[in-house]
Amino acid sequence: MEELFALSKALAKDGTARFRDAREGGVVLVFALALLPMLVLGGIVIDYGTNANVGQQAQNAVDATVLSLAKLPTATTDAVLSDKATKQVTAAMAKSQAAALAVATVRSGDTIRVTVTGTTPTSLTRLAGFTSLPLSVSGVSRRGSGNLEIALVLDNTGSMRGAKLANLKTAATDLVNSLFTEVDPAKPNALRMAVVPFSMTVNVGPGNAAASWIDKDGLASYHSQIFASKANRLALFGKAGVAWGGCVEGRPMPYDVAETAATQATPDSLFVPYFAPDESDYDGSAVNNYLNDYPFLGGLFVSDNRVRQGQVAKYGTAWRVSKTDRYNGPTGYLYGPNAGCELQPITPLTTSKATLTSAVNAMTVSGDTNIPLGLVWGWHALSPIGPLVKGAAYTDATVRKFVVLMTDGQNQISNPYSDNASFYSGTSYIWANRIGTVSSNPDTRTAALDGRLATLCGNMKSAGIQIFTVRVEVTDGSSDLLRSCATSPSMFFDISDSSDLTTAFRAIGAQISELRISR
Repeated sequence: MEELFALSKALAKDGTARFRDAREGGVVLVFALALLPMLVLGGIVIDYGTNANVGQQAQNAVDATVLSLAKLPTATTDAVLSDKATKQVTAAMAKSQAAALAVATVRSGDTIRVTVTGTTPTSLTRLAGFTSLPLSVSGVSRRGSGNLEIALVLDNTGSMRGAKLANLKTAATDLVNSLFTEVDPAKPNALRMAVVPFSMTVNVGPGNAAASWIDKDGLASYHSQIFASKANRLALFGKAGVAWGGCVEGRPMPYDVAETAATQATPDSLFVPYFAPDESDYDGSAVNNYLNDYPFLGGLFVSDNRVRQGQVAKYGTAWRVSKTDRYNGPTGYLYGPNAGCELQPITPLTTSKATLTSAVNAMTVSGDTNIPLGLVWGWHALSPIGPLVKGAAYTDATVRKFVVLMTDGQNQISNPYSDNASFYSGTSYIWANRIGTVSSNPDTRTAALDGRLATLCGNMKSAGIQIFTVRVEVTDGSSDLLRSCATSPSMFFDISDSSDLTTAFRAIGAQISELRISR
């Protein structure tokens, strides 16, 4: 009985083992059959991902290529366009997994289309018989689809003297030339540019003496602010036998950071001619003492230097110094009512490349740094409202407006320790409180001008002006203000060496061109 039980147990064990072996063999077969489509599916995911990544590379290469082709002169032949497109795309895709690339370039009028076709190799998808996946992308640009208005607002202060001014002239000339290279001869108004040199004032040109926006009649409240009695500055120039140099003061708040049209109905919106008064003979620290003061006023000796300075009757008397004598100080101003007005005049919007490059190469340096005063004239140059009234209407969707602001310093109002506690400038003397402070502290003065600049940048951007800012060889203060003034972080450039200005300006030109071209 026990032997039979043992035999039965052995047979049962052997049968179980055979069944298990048979079952495991079936599972292996089933798994093997299921593995193939799983591998193919995984391969599809991998290979299509690779194809998508390569496709994005190709799209980026095509987008960059059509933009570069759109910047070429219109006289460029189709063969040259095709050759450049093929070389640029091929170079951009050299390290990609793309194969059998073909680049086709078609130009139709202003439109340029670049199409790239090719394949990407497969991996596990080959198990299903697919050795490659197709690749096809295209990009289109339309050259000259947008008109440009650009104002170059360039620092011409005394600190720019020497290599910095030379490098600025080279960079600005290069920018003008490169932008005009892209202009379609059939559309001469597609690009208009202005040049606005600035220091502590701007020169609008003496030919504007009779312009409606100039305060010819002494109507503005600030016209006579520096004089002891009501005065007409253009008349005083005549009495002194000196021609008005063309510079103007900045307008009082809030017009100083606005494009408000200048009208006689609102006298403080008018622009007052710049007039540096004769400073007192008795002020030992006087900067611009160019006439013999009356020793007695009304029969009484007057020792107050500002009272002596403000007398209008002395103009027309003999000069104390010649018109070519120069103040031997940090400003180096010529003595006289135009002291500090040695800047080249503003060049309003023009389509003449020669006019612009001549204006740039004629720039000279003088004076302190008043960035908001220069920048607001960049706005005036582009504005359809005034005073120059050259800009296209803001409602014209075909026009993009840009300002390129370059400076090598922070806002500054120096204190020469005269009774005026400042040089005369486009914001008058510090005691006139035209910037919201009469402090003798230079940091407080800078902060006041910085506040006006921040407001101005916001106002311009709200009006649709796009702003590039370039800070050159500035080792003090912060770059935050100019960085925030720029329309975007990529439109701010902090240059440690002025020899790199050309590189920065070329980058600006490339950004402007890309913003101009539609894709």
